[in-house]
Amino acid sequence: MRNSPERATRPPSSTRALTWVSGGQFLAFGLAIGVMTVMWAEVILALDLTEGVFGTVHLLLPVAALVTLLGTKYLYRRFGNRDLAVWGQAAMIAMLVVLAWADGVLGLLLAFALAGVASALIDTSTNSVFMDLENTTSRDITNVMYAVNSGGTVVSALGCGILLSLDMDYRWVLLVSAAVTLPFLVATFLVRYPVPQESPGDGEAEAPDLGVRALMARSRLFRVVFALTALGIAVESIVQVWAVIYVDQLLDVPIVVGGAAFALFSLTMLIGRLGNAWLVARAGVRVSFLFSGAGMAVAGGVLMLGAGPWASVLAFTLAGLANAGVQPTGISAASRIAPANTGAIAGAVMMPAYGAFILSPTVYGWLAEWTSLDIAMVLVLVCGALTVVLAFDRSVNEVDRELRAAAGEDGVGTR
Repeated sequence: MRNSPERATRPPSSTRALTWVSGGQFLAFGLAIGVMTVMWAEVILALDLTEGVFGTVHLLLPVAALVTLLGTKYLYRRFGNRDLAVWGQAAMIAMLVVLAWADGVLGLLLAFALAGVASALIDTSTNSVFMDLENTTSRDITNVMYAVNSGGTVVSALGCGILLSLDMDYRWVLLVSAAVTLPFLVATFLVRYPVPQESPGDGEAEAPDLGVRALMARSRLFRVVFALTALGIAVESIVQVWAVIYVDQLLDVPIVVGGAAFALFSLTMLIGRLGNAWLVARAGVRVSFLFSGAGMAVAGGVLMLGAGPWASVLAFTLAGLANAGVQPTGISAASRIAPANTGAIAGAVMMPAYGAFILSPTVYGWLAEWTSLDIAMVLVLVCGALTVVLAFDRSVNEVDRELRAAAGEDGVGTR
């Protein structure tokens, strides 16, 4: 996790400055997610794609992300968090421009590839910074930052829905979005990132032990976090890709309603993430995961009924509230596995997330084509039920004991 020699000789910026800039990067990432989610319905119509074909083409996004994640542990040997953040934001802006330019499947494939690279680099660099900040300040940074990310998604989803309802061409909406995210890239150059201090035993020889395979073999906690992250992201990715399409096509209502449904999903994720730190501190990690699993299962059951616009919007709202704490809570727990190597741990934890992005939207797309958009929501119900089961694993109980012990030592429940 090194920065360049030139930056290594300069002291890092303050913790507050680093927090603000990293939060801004995650906010911009959330803005881009909201834009993409609303745009998918427009892209399907503009390019005349079926649900199954679109779900298959969308596969390139998580595949590109996974390939990038496989290389992050090697990138961290030479480059630092700021380098990866800069490259990720540049790819994200390029993706928005390419998606506006695309008039066929080839252009869409390029946009998906850029989106995958951008997502992996931004996720890894920002989550690594959040882990470091948590370990340094003993404050719950990750849940707050994920709430900021959700807030960006709420704003952009609503904004895009409104602009489209005013008959603005979706290509211009994409270009405006690219311009909005550009200042966040510029801000990244205004702070200096810290250079991690390595012990004599650290370095090249230890890197292979922090790979996903080694972590899966030796850490029960990592295995549980791996599975929970996959389940949580499976639900989130289904909603991100298909919520607007579900409301727009199944319920035959204006696209602005679909944008509002996804915005509410993201808004409740924002609220849930802000409240999840309190829930973990008061009731423990297990209760947080139990709440998440039960809520996702109920939401999936309601969406399977296809009961109407209001019931569907409320179900997406419940899904967002329930899903909110799964990923940030898992990431915070995973930071305990190797506190001095958060870059490698962040990359490893994000692997199941993008694996879920590969499987769940694609499986949902084909399942919806074979059955219907509502019946396919059984995937959300199943993910919720499995989350409840994993919440009872003994490694989750061990994390709860560590949290209570840390709270006792510090005198406050900050983590």
